[in-house]
Amino acid sequence: MPLKTVVSCDIKRLEILAPDGTVDKSLMPKISDDTLLKMYRLMFQIRHFDERAILLQRSGRLGTYPMITGQEATQCVPPLCLKPTDWAVPTYRGGGVYFARGMQMRYALLYWAGDDRGTHFPDGSSDMMFSIPVGTHLTQVAGLAWGQKFKGKGGVALTYCGDGTSSKGDLHEALTFVGQFKLPAVYIIENNGWAISVPRARQAASQTLAQKAWGYGVHGIQVDGNDALAVYQATAEAVARARKGDGGTLIECETYRMSHHTTADDATRYRSDKEVESWKKKDPILRMKKFLTAKKLWDEKKEKNLAAETQNWINAEVKAYEEFPAPNPLNMFADNYAHAPQHLIEQRAELEELLRFKGGAKILMELPPTEGRFP
Repeated sequence: MPLKTVVSCDIKRLEILAPDGTVDKSLMPKISDDTLLKMYRLMFQIRHFDERAILLQRSGRLGTYPMITGQEATQCVPPLCLKPTDWAVPTYRGGGVYFARGMQMRYALLYWAGDDRGTHFPDGSSDMMFSIPVGTHLTQVAGLAWGQKFKGKGGVALTYCGDGTSSKGDLHEALTFVGQFKLPAVYIIENNGWAISVPRARQAASQTLAQKAWGYGVHGIQVDGNDALAVYQATAEAVARARKGDGGTLIECETYRMSHHTTADDATRYRSDKEVESWKKKDPILRMKKFLTAKKLWDEKKEKNLAAETQNWINAEVKAYEEFPAPNPLNMFADNYAHAPQHLIEQRAELEELLRFKGGAKILMELPPTEGRFP
């Protein structure tokens, strides 16, 4: 007697915008011209900001910095499908997400300079700071989605991880809860081909990373991550599904990290120039520009104006970052616990005494309020 097929896995791939700027009209989502232009502006501006941040790091004015270049579509587009009250939790390579959510990028620079005042979000937004240890936020996002479900107001929690992190237990534990309790969560895997120096081919034996969703009762789809229109459509559908109570979605965005893993990495040691050049032809910004130009929504004059505007904006953000007053050293003890343990209280008192000894009375006078931070 032949074995019966109990279940089969069917993974779809969504591609709408080709590298030459043409679209599959049968798949074209309903997006306003204003939103299309906003997509392009966000991607354009975050790339130029990225380039300046690298220069700041190389000149010793910034700490280690993770590049975004090449992943602008996966970064800047999904947040456009969210409401301010929805949760957004990116990875450490998530500056584009925060930017699309309205954060001033002077705070991103401050963070990568080692200053905790960089964890500043716009009023009214529901964002969380990323975690440097990869994957540890994924179960927390399942909890955030669970909270949204309890509220019963259609809220969603959206988060990211890389192709390397998709091999960790954190994602699988999170998806277990998302699937079992039909939580309103959207998990985006930014499959940029490399987990530092480990290629995707050695990361997982599965044909796609999207198919991992099926083991947990979560909808899975693979998307051309350099196609802003496809990323928007997949995310919009996932968010709509979550709001209706139909559960979570795992979106695998195939994209590419065009630069190094971080400024502490040398990608030329493990990947070829030929590979990088092949991906440059799939640039998400270039193909969006071609598309908008063909629709008569963009031209070289607008490009020139945007470039000038972006340069002025970046200059202002860098200036604001570098003019921040020196941080209060006592801030390192703040916001660690709801009620500080005794050893932390003693360490803080010891530092206060040291500051007084070294003539730091002015610093002590300018301390931020500590009410609620310490007993």
